[in-house]
Amino acid sequence: MEPSRYNRISERLIIAYLAFLSVFIITFRGQITSWPLLLGIQVIAGAILIAMVKIQTSFPGRRLPMLIRNWLPLPFILFGYKMILLLINSDRNPGFMMIKDRWLIVADRYLLGGDPTVYLQRITVPWLTELMQLFYATNYFIPVILALILYAKKERISFQKSVFVITLGYLLSYLGYFIIPAIGPRFTIHHQVPLQGLFLREKIARLIYCLEACPRDCFPSGHTEIPLITLWLAYRFKRCLFWIYLPIVIGLVSSTVYLRYHYFIDVLAGIALAGIVILMAKGVERRRKE
Repeated sequence: MEPSRYNRISERLIIAYLAFLSVFIITFRGQITSWPLLLGIQVIAGAILIAMVKIQTSFPGRRLPMLIRNWLPLPFILFGYKMILLLINSDRNPGFMMIKDRWLIVADRYLLGGDPTVYLQRITVPWLTELMQLFYATNYFIPVILALILYAKKERISFQKSVFVITLGYLLSYLGYFIIPAIGPRFTIHHQVPLQGLFLREKIARLIYCLEACPRDCFPSGHTEIPLITLWLAYRFKRCLFWIYLPIVIGLVSSTVYLRYHYFIDVLAGIALAGIVILMAKGVERRRKE
């Protein structure tokens, strides 16, 4: 599967994000623990990406370099997310990048007249909590499953367009976490009714907490933005998968507030960002047809 301009755009987006992190670290070096190490990590990450691209272009017929380049954005998306924990964390960097949950709480109360997670206590029951936790966990799989299907079917441009759009969506959402760091209503709002599932809810919740390590990643809701983008891509490239994804994505977006991971304003911001990403992707496509 030969790389296309969509690979190059994804790679440039990643380099731009690494450059942003480097500038951020240098600008606030006096407030960031181990800033020389973190800066060095950005340089190494950028060098690895450039090296992998160079290797693939030097050996265009080799399958392994081509495979790595096509999937290269995935580890960098994960890397970019983990950097949020190290940089936007007032526990690790005392007094720096303090959480702004109060802003989001005020926005929800202005829009809805109260806290939606408190309202939802009225319908909180174990079977529904279990179902919502399962929906929430699908966020980590549905973009990858779509990409795997397109790759396995050798639908080259559809796969590379999808990877580009998903990369753009993730990286733009990360910028939002720098602007308004927040930890979510499960930590900031008192709820009288605990979230209790049936079998897997607590185990999945603990695993998610361990994987995410409680970064300041509420606004905008990536669990809203990325599923909506994936749903749009499925509608374009794999219509049968769209109909499978549709109820899952509806449940997933609903679960973000029900499970107290996100404020309502986070979901609205995630919907808006998904729309912006889709418009940007269409603009890129119109500039030059593949």
